[in-house]
Amino acid sequence: MRLLSIPALLIGIAFSILFFKLYGLVTRPPVPLPVAAVVAQFAPNVQIGAKVSEVKRGVAAMTYVQHLGFVGVPDSRSPNLPDGYTINFSQVRLLLDERARQLPHPDPAKVRVDAVEIVTANQGVSSEIATALTMTFRRNPRTGCLKPSDDGQPRQVQVWTTPNERGGIALISDFFVGAPPKQSAPSITSVIAFVGKFEGRRTLRGNYTDALCTFSQTS
Repeated sequence: MRLLSIPALLIGIAFSILFFKLYGLVTRPPVPLPVAAVVAQFAPNVQIGAKVSEVKRGVAAMTYVQHLGFVGVPDSRSPNLPDGYTINFSQVRLLLDERARQLPHPDPAKVRVDAVEIVTANQGVSSEIATALTMTFRRNPRTGCLKPSDDGQPRQVQVWTTPNERGGIALISDFFVGAPPKQSAPSITSVIAFVGKFEGRRTLRGNYTDALCTFSQTS
């Protein structure tokens, strides 16, 4: 009788495991919590997956830029880093999917936010942001390079993703070796929050490679 009960026990365990896996798939949020948390800190009231009209209260002076998305000024939150430091983000970009961003005048009530890019011109903040993202994701980033379509300088890319590749954050900053060079123009640092697997060029909307930036690319 005891031997006959073993298969029933195994079936019960297997059923329980399957149930909890299915329950997790149904109940887990569409945007991974680390990604949503970063967006909430850097661009309050903005959400990936929401309709543009639903988040426009978090984007002042919003305007549409074809081939990109809706652009404006984000709400501020102070502090917005774990160490109590505050970074002033001057622009937020509600990036659209490939089809929607080709439209000349997409309806904000119909198109959804595919990814969020937050931009700052504050000098020397990339290391502060990188430290905060490493703490949030509890892992080190992968590193690559973004090469402009013109003859501009390449940009260093650091990408943090969730363990199951459900989303992540890309940090794009100036590339240099040693001391930061004197800037003749503002230094731009971008934070791109996305959902789904990181797909390089598609995710970043640019000429991305997994190779490290080198001086040979600047010539």
